[in-house]
Amino acid sequence: MENNQGKLYDLINLEEISGGSDDFIVEMIKLFIEQAKSTISGLNSAFDQKDFTEIKNLAHQIKPSIDNLKIEILRPIIRQIEDLAEDQGQADKLSPLIMETNTVLETVLIQLDEELKDRNN
Repeated sequence: MENNQGKLYDLINLEEISGGSDDFIVEMIKLFIEQAKSTISGLNSAFDQKDFTEIKNLAHQIKPSIDNLKIEILRPIIRQIEDLAEDQGQADKLSPLIMETNTVLETVLIQLDEELKDRNN
């Protein structure tokens, strides 16, 4: 599900709403990086504590950012996490989905760090 540059995300939505402002895109990337790091940590902690409400909330909060950055591989997964957490008690199904979300987000974070470096040159 990578785009033609091997990236798991696409900035086309940000480019469209930025009005050509590279500063805006950089700020949105930085915000996503912070949010993704918080989500990874939060999902792990909430899962360990079987806090399904928090899992659902975290999935719900990051969903628009995943959509905006067109992280296509995560779109169905984050929705499934949100649905399973709402139903509660399906930790066996949640665990691999959370692990996959974390892995994809960590890869996207690395790629976005590179994106920021490229934009600063």
